[in-house]
Parts: sequence; structure tokens; C-alpha cells
Amino acid sequence: MERADSSGITTSTRPDAPAGIGRRAALLSGAAMALAAGAAPARAQSKPSLTVAVGTDLNTQDPCRVAGGNDYYFFANVFEGLYGPDEEGKPAPLLAESHTVSPDGLTYEFTLRPNARFHNGEPVTAEDVRFSWQRAVAPETRNPRASVLVANIADVEVLDDRRCRVRLKKRDASFLDNCGEYWYIISKKHVQAAGENPFDRQPIGTGPFAFVERRPRSYIKLRGFEQHWGRVPAFGEVTLKIVPDDQSRVAQVQTGESDIVVNVPPVLAAPLQRLPNIQVIRAPSFQNVYIAINALNGHPGLRRADVRRALNMAVDKAALLRATMLGFAQPLELPCHTNIFGCDVQVTPYGYNPDRARQILREAGFDFNRPLRLLGQGTGRVPQARETLQGVAAFLNRIGVKTEINMLDYGAWISAYGAREKDPSVDMVFANFTDYNGDPSGRLLRQVRTGGTYSWYSNPEIDAMLDRMNDFASVEERQQFVRGLIARLHEEAPLIPLWTLDSIYGVSKRLSWKPTPNVSWPVLWNVRRAS
Repeated sequence: MERADSSGITTSTRPDAPAGIGRRAALLSGAAMALAAGAAPARAQSKPSLTVAVGTDLNTQDPCRVAGGNDYYFFANVFEGLYGPDEEGKPAPLLAESHTVSPDGLTYEFTLRPNARFHNGEPVTAEDVRFSWQRAVAPETRNPRASVLVANIADVEVLDDRRCRVRLKKRDASFLDNCGEYWYIISKKHVQAAGENPFDRQPIGTGPFAFVERRPRSYIKLRGFEQHWGRVPAFGEVTLKIVPDDQSRVAQVQTGESDIVVNVPPVLAAPLQRLPNIQVIRAPSFQNVYIAINALNGHPGLRRADVRRALNMAVDKAALLRATMLGFAQPLELPCHTNIFGCDVQVTPYGYNPDRARQILREAGFDFNRPLRLLGQGTGRVPQARETLQGVAAFLNRIGVKTEINMLDYGAWISAYGAREKDPSVDMVFANFTDYNGDPSGRLLRQVRTGGTYSWYSNPEIDAMLDRMNDFASVEERQQFVRGLIARLHEEAPLIPLWTLDSIYGVSKRLSWKPTPNVSWPVLWNVRRAS
């Protein structure tokens, strides 16, 4: 008869066979697996290499401590969740083969893929799923994204090696959507063996690429994972080169030093696409660009909603969009794009009305003598970041609001933007925030909820709406509720929404690639040589 061991390998035994035969068969199978794992790097080395120029370095290699969207250059290629985006950017099974959900929406049962493996060759088990949740919510981990998904998990029960039951504290209509970027599955054995900071030296995931080497502020090397359950890359070694300067980064694809460059500024995209050996590929990203307003402890006037609305009226967003993005972005009126669930609500736009903005500020007793201190983001992550913030400041100056700009590189900027205690010397922050999927909950919980990692705003009524946002069984009822939440945020104006960017890539014509839509980082497993 046949039986499957904990690794998912099937061995054959006869009912009358001596007890040692089954064990010897299992040992032989284990040896075969070890040989296959050893052969995998050799197969990857026989494939061509790929070089990708990116604008920013990682903040962390720990999948439980993701700090910003730039970290997903690494995590989206090296780690996976139970579910995650498919090639069309829609939620699809990844490490999970399938799932069921209870009628009350509180219990999910997942069946893992039989051939899902970590980069060290070990099988992914339900025990790893449980451990991944436990580490993600442990206080000592200090997971900045725990509130989005894992903190709402009451328990993960191991049913057998390939099946687990996830119990939620309350219903979460966005649970599957957020099972990718907010809950990566990690190896229990690896973490326990590696000890403190297990991902600093050797991050081990399950994604299409395995970690090889990193030199901070210089490069990250990956290798195609030949044992991947279904997304084996066409390339062996992949190098992510850190090139913050926009022009230097774009020049790399022109000279052939890099095969792909990310975050091509719109002003450089047009001349780049005229070159015979380069293709400019554009993909929707759901990456929202806006100005966060410090309504907590900054300029006292910013605590008033009418003042914040006036600042929205002061900025000619359409003119700024034309001048900086050259058609490579879509304007935002709401704090999320209309293609996002519940963000299609009809509201009265603020419009560009500088006279009315100045009048509101005067009526509110706004202190025009105290300048607004603006925090900016350096080059590498968001195209035209400096020019955008300078444009916003210029429009504010036109209505008599003084401004001071402080530019930081990306690492320092995200530390300041996401600090637990918001800096009272900062009044407004140029910011970008990606909707990782078509559901707005993951971003809003961190962006506008009291105490959210990137929230510079607090309102108990908004908090109550955010807490209820996912607790619906009916899609229609939830959609109406989210529309009401978005409309209320429009009235409260904790942000100055500007636009949603497209991802712009410069790619060698030797390659064929369809970037995953609705993310703002390159997912590289489907890059191929052009036929």
C-alpha cells in the first residue's frame, strides 16, 4: 500500500513487509530529495542572468518587519503567502492549494500544495503556517503591519501536515485579499535554528527566487528556485542593483549594464522609448501619491477640517499633474482610486479655488506667520517626488501660506513618516502609499486610523468605521458602508490626494515581460527571453 510522509513524498510498502523496509524507502526518498536540492543551484547557474536597477535599498530582510513598498522588490520575489496576486493582479492560491470558509466567515481551512517547499528543500507544512502567525503577532517582533490581518487571527490549528484551520476574532471580508503581502509563510525550523534575527544573514522563503547575497546600498543577489511549485524562473542569477539617481538608473538600460530599470521618471520615459533596443512598459500600480497633513501635533490650524479642506483647494492638482507626470498618472480626488472597492462614491470635488481657500484660512484664524514645514522624499522610489512637493509649496505660497521644505533620502523619510511618535516639527509629508490589491482596508487601517503606522490623524468616529469596515457578510452592504467611509474621509480631509501613478519600466527588447498590474514593484518570475 501507499502512504505519504510529512514531506509529502509517497512511499510504497507491502502489508507483509518487514518494519524496516518502509523506513529504508523513506530514507532513500529523503536522500533523493537532498540530491535534487543540491542539483537545483547547478540548474539555475546554467540559465542566463538578469540585472534589474532599482532606486532604493531594503529597510529589512525580515518578512514580519516590512517597513515600506520598496521592501517588496525583495519580498514579492523571495517570499509567499497562502494567497497572493496572480499575473493579472487578482487574489489567487499560492502556497495554499485551496480553501473553504465557514458560513459565519470566522473560520478558514486551507490545504497546502503538496509540492510547496522552502528554499532549503524542506516542505511547507501547516506547522509553518501556525508558526508564521505566532511570530508575526509576537510583541517582540514589532510587526508594523500586524493590525491589517494577523492581529485578527484568534488561532491557527494544525489539522495535519497539509491542512490548517484559521479562526478569526471577527469577520474580515478582505482576509484573502491581504493574505499575501501582510502574512508571509516562514520556516519554523529555520527560524528556531538561526536564533536571534534569523533573516539578517540568510532569509529563506518559498518564492520563485532564493536569496544569495546582499551588500547594503549596492546590490541584492537572488537565484532562481528550481523546486518552486509552479513559477520556475527562466533566469538563474538575478541582481537587484541599488541606483538611487534617476538619470544614472535609466542610463543603465541604455548602456546594457542593466536589463530592466524601475521607476522611470515620466520626463525620461519619452526619449527612452525612442531608442531602438529599449521598450518602455507601463502598468497600473495603485500607488497613491498625496500629502499627509499632521493633524496631531503640528501647526495648530491643521487640526481643523475646514483648514485642511482649504489646503486641498489651494493646490491646482490638474496643472501639477500635467507638469510633473506627463500623462503617466491618474488624478485622485478621494483618498483612493475609483477602481478600488468602495472608492467609486460620488462626492463634490474641492476644485482649485485659491481665493476661497485664503478666505477659509482667514476665517479660521490661521497663523500665516508660522510656516508649514514640509517633509519630502528623495529620488529612487517615486518619480518627480521633489518637483511635486515644490509645486505643492508654490501653490500654498500663492495664498499667503509660508513653507519650508526638508528633503530626506528614502530610508530616513520612511523612518520619519512611520515613527510611532510623530515629529511635531513636521506639518505636511509628501507620501506614497500603494493599495496592494483592490481592497482599501490594508492601507486605510495604517494610513488614517488613530495610532496607525503611517497615520498623522485621529478621529474616534472614523476609527469606529474602520473597525467595522470588514465585518460584513454581504458584499453589497459592505460596499455601501465603505463608500460612506470614503465620503466621510473626503469631508475630514486628512490628506491632499494628488494622483495614482503608473509603474514605468525601461526594458531591453531582448526580454519579454508583462509586469503584474496593481503593484508598484517588479515581480520577476515571468520575465522571459524574447522569441
